[in-house]
Amino acid sequence: MQKRINQQNNLSLETELCKTSFGDTSVILSGPEASDIHKENVQKLTSMSDEELLNAKNELINSMDGKLIEFLKSKRNNDSKCGKYDLKQKDSNRIKLFDTQNKIKEDKMKQLSYMKDLVNNGLNMDVIEEEKLGWTGDVNVENENKDVYTARFGLDGKLLPYIIENKTTVDGLHHHGEEQHRPGYTIDELYSFLRKNHAPQRILALDVLSKLINNASSYDSVLDQPLLCSLMDSGMFLLLRIALDDTSIAIVTNALKAMGNLFSRKSDRSILTGLSGCNCNIALPVYIVQDAEISQSELEKSSDFDLVVLDLVQGALRTDLILRLQYIVINLNIGSSCLLDITEILTGIASRGEKFAFLVVETNLFKHLYSLVFTNLQSDDLSEMFIFLTRVISSQSVKCALKLLEMKILDSIFKYINNPTKTPLLLECLYLWQTFFEYKLAGQTITEVANLVLKFVDRSVGLSADLTNTDLSLMSASLSLIDSALRNFGQIYIDPVYQLTEIILAKLLSSSDLPNFETSKLIGNCFSVLSSKNLKFNSVSLKAVEYLNKHFGKICEILYDKSWLTSNYVNNSPKCYPSLGYINLSLNGGEPLFMLIGLMKFLCSNPSHFNIPKQFWAYLNKLMKSPIEVSHWYCRYEIIFLIYLLKTLKNVQFDIDSTHKIAITLMSFIPKYMAEELESIKYESNFEILKSFYELLIPNIKSTCASVLITELNPILPKDWLFLPILKIHETDNFKSSKEGEALLKEALANILFMETNHPEVCEQTPLAARYCRVACTFMCGRRGTIFHEVKSVLNQIWHVYAAQNNNLNFKDPIQGVESFYDFYKTLCEHYVSVSYSDTVFGAYVLLPLQRKHSVELRKLVWSEIELPQTINIDEEHLDRIPLHNYTQPVETNTELLKMYTRIIMGDRYNIHSQLEHLQSKYIGTGHADTTKFEWQVNQHRDSCASYLGHYDLLNWFGIAENEAKARVRFNLMEKMLQPCGPPPEKPDE
Repeated sequence: MQKRINQQNNLSLETELCKTSFGDTSVILSGPEASDIHKENVQKLTSMSDEELLNAKNELINSMDGKLIEFLKSKRNNDSKCGKYDLKQKDSNRIKLFDTQNKIKEDKMKQLSYMKDLVNNGLNMDVIEEEKLGWTGDVNVENENKDVYTARFGLDGKLLPYIIENKTTVDGLHHHGEEQHRPGYTIDELYSFLRKNHAPQRILALDVLSKLINNASSYDSVLDQPLLCSLMDSGMFLLLRIALDDTSIAIVTNALKAMGNLFSRKSDRSILTGLSGCNCNIALPVYIVQDAEISQSELEKSSDFDLVVLDLVQGALRTDLILRLQYIVINLNIGSSCLLDITEILTGIASRGEKFAFLVVETNLFKHLYSLVFTNLQSDDLSEMFIFLTRVISSQSVKCALKLLEMKILDSIFKYINNPTKTPLLLECLYLWQTFFEYKLAGQTITEVANLVLKFVDRSVGLSADLTNTDLSLMSASLSLIDSALRNFGQIYIDPVYQLTEIILAKLLSSSDLPNFETSKLIGNCFSVLSSKNLKFNSVSLKAVEYLNKHFGKICEILYDKSWLTSNYVNNSPKCYPSLGYINLSLNGGEPLFMLIGLMKFLCSNPSHFNIPKQFWAYLNKLMKSPIEVSHWYCRYEIIFLIYLLKTLKNVQFDIDSTHKIAITLMSFIPKYMAEELESIKYESNFEILKSFYELLIPNIKSTCASVLITELNPILPKDWLFLPILKIHETDNFKSSKEGEALLKEALANILFMETNHPEVCEQTPLAARYCRVACTFMCGRRGTIFHEVKSVLNQIWHVYAAQNNNLNFKDPIQGVESFYDFYKTLCEHYVSVSYSDTVFGAYVLLPLQRKHSVELRKLVWSEIELPQTINIDEEHLDRIPLHNYTQPVETNTELLKMYTRIIMGDRYNIHSQLEHLQSKYIGTGHADTTKFEWQVNQHRDSCASYLGHYDLLNWFGIAENEAKARVRFNLMEKMLQPCGPPPEKPDE
C-alpha cells in the first residue's frame, strides 16, 4: 500500500515538474527582468531530484500563509482571463482577451479602452488590473433619487441635491468615495480633511464648516435631525479648538471664523436688537443650560468631549479657549475680522450667566480689546459688537455692571454720543447707558440725560417732514432712557420732554393707518414715559381713547392672525448651547402690539372708559383654547399687554365676568420671571380660584431687571393648572394626610366644578382621560383615604359632567402625567375594595373604564386579580347616565376573558356563603355559624384590648387608675390578648 502511494506521488510529481509545465513566462512576475528570473527558476527546479522537490514544496507550503498561497494560485488561474500586453508591438491591437466566454469581464475591459495609449508608457503598465484602474473611468451615475440619503454640502456651505442634472466637468465636487456620482462632501469627509496634515485641505474644511454653521438653521426642515445639533454631538468644537493651536495664520483665521459663527447666535441678536427699547425694556436673555445645572464635582468627572456635548461654554473654558484667544490677539498678526469673531465668542460665553460674564470681564483679553476699541470708538462692526458685549456683561448682575464702571466705560461712550456717525452704534450706547440705570448705577450722569436726549429728540422730530425709521428708532431709544431715569431716580426736570412727547403723539395718532413696527414702538414708549410718574394728562387720555375706539377692533384682528402666543414656535438649537428659537416674526411690517402695551400702561394711570370690540373676545377665546405650551422669549409681550389690560379694566370697574375671563386666560401663560403678576391678578381681578395654594408655586426669581433667564420663560402653571392642587396633595405624603391638604382639596374640587361648568373651553385643553385621572386621585387622599365621603356631592357633579362627554373618553392613548393607566386603575380599584364601603359615587368612577370600548386588560384585571365584582355598588342614577349596553355591547370575543366569566358563573365563589367565608378568612371577629360562646368572648376581649392599646388617652387613664407606668399597662394588655378568657374548654368528642 505504501509503495502504491509513493508511486502515485512520484507519478504526479513527474507530471507536475515537467519542464514544459512551467511555461515560457512567469505568471506572478512582470517587467523586463521577469523572463530572466523565470529561466533561472526553471533551471534550478529541473536540476533537483524528485525527493528534493517534494521536500522543498512541503517546506515552502508550511512556511507560507494560506491566504497568500490561494492568492498565488488565483494569479495562475486568472492568467488566461485577464489578458496581456505585448511588449514589442505598439499598435492598437496590443490587448488580446483570452476569456471570450466571460461577457461581464469583456464589457468592463471595453470601458477601459481609453487606457490603451498608456500601455508600456509607465512602470508596470503591461498588465491590466481593472480593480485598480476602475477609478479612472466614467462615474456610474445612479439616476434614481432616494427618499433618504446622506447630506452633502458644497464649498459654499449649501446643501446639494442628490444629483446635479446635465452637469459639466467643472460642476459639483468630484471625489472617490462610496457615492462618487454625487457632488459635495459629507460632514464626516470634512472632518477627515480637518485631521489631515495638508494645510490647504484643513483650510478648505474650516471654510466649508464655517459657512455650514452659518446656514445650519436653513436645512432643519429637510434633515432627519437639526444640523447644528448633529455638529455639536459629533464633537466639532474640539476639532475647531485643535485648529486654533496651529501655527499657520490661515488655519487660525478660518478656525476663528467657524468658531465665531458657532458662538454668534446671529438670528437671536438681530431680533433682540430690533426689540430692544420696546416699551422701554432692554432686558437680554441669559442662556442657562438646564442639564448642566449640577454640582461642580459631577462636572469635573466628565471627559472633555462629554462636557462639550453637555455644555459648550463650560467645555470651551476647560480647553483654555480664552487663554489661546488672548495669545492670538497679542502675538499673531490677525485682521479686524478675526477680532470681530473673537468678540462674538466672548459674547456667547458671557451670555451663559453671571459667573461666566464676570470671568470674561476679568481677563486680560477683554481689557486688551477694550483698549483697542474704546481708545478711539469707531463706527465699525467691531465697535458695535464690543458695545453689545459690554451690554451683555453688564446685564448679568450689579457686580458685573460695577466692574465695567470701574473701567470708566461711560466716558468713552459719552464722547461718541456727542459726535455720533452711525445710528446702530449710537443705539447700542444708549441701551448700555440705560442698563446701568436699571441697576440704579451711574446716577452722576442723570443731569445729562434731559439735555443730551432732548437734543436727539428735537433734532429727529422734524414735525413738518415724514420721519424715517432711523429717526423713529433713535427717538424710541432716547425715550426709553428717559423712562428708566424716571423709574429709578425719581423726579428730574424733564417737562420739555413731556411737552415734546405730547406733540409726537398728536402727530402719530392723527394718522388713519395703523403704524408700522418702528412707529408702534415709538408710540408705546411715549405712553410709557407719560405714565412713569402717575401724572395726569387729560388731553392725551381723550386722544388715546378716541384712537382706541377707532382702531382697537382692527388691531385685535391682527393679533388674532399673528399672535405670538399661538404661533408655531420652533427651537432646534442644541441643548448644550440654546438659543431663543424661531417664530414667524417680522419687524418690518405692521406690529401694533407695542403701541397697545404702552397705551394700556398709560390708561392704567389715567383711567378712562373705552369700548372692548368683539374681535378682542374672539382673540381671547383663541388663546383660551390654544393647547400650545408657551415658553419662549417673544410671547412675553402679549402677556404684558393682557396684564395691563386687566389692570385697566379693573380701574374702570369693568364687568367682573370679563375680567375673570382674561385672568383665566393668563393663568397658563405667565412665565416664572413674572411670578409677582400672579398675585397681581388675584388682587386686581378678585378671582376666587387664586387662593393661597398657588402662592406656594411662585418660584424664587433669579432674573434681574436687565436680564431674563431662559429657564424662567416657562409658565408658572401648566395647562392643567386647575388640577394641580389635587396632584400636589396626592404626591406629597405629609400634605396628603393633613387637615390643610383636605381643606385645599375641597377648595380645588369646587374650583374644578366651577370651571367645568362655566369655562369648559379652558378645561378642554386637558384631555378628558387626564382630567378623570386627576379627579380620581381625590379618592386616594385624606387622613384615612376617605376624604371623598366629605366631598361626595361635588365629585358626583363632576362625574356627571364627564359622563356627558363619554364619547371623548379614551384611556388607550398615552395620558400626560400617568406612566401606565393600567397601574393607576389597579391602585384605584384596590383602594375602592379597601375603604369605599361600596360607595356609589366611588363605584361610578371605577365603572367608567370598564366600558367595552376601552381596553380588555382592564376588564381582565377586575375579574381576576381584584375582588371588585363582589363589592361594586352602582345606583340607578349613574346607570341611567351611562347606558348598560355600553358595558355589554359589542359582544365579548376575548377567549381568555370568556373563560374567566365561565369559571365564575359555574363556581360558587360569589354566592352568599362564599362571601361570608371570605369575610371570616379576613376578619375573624365576624364569626360564623359554628362559632362557640368561648370563641365569641375571646374575640370581644381581644378587640377591646387592641382598642385600649391604640388610644393614647385610655392608656394614660388606666395608668393613673392602676398606679402603673404606661409601658407596664401596655405590656399587660398585650399579654392579656393571648388568653383573655383563660384556657379554652375541652371540646366534646364527636
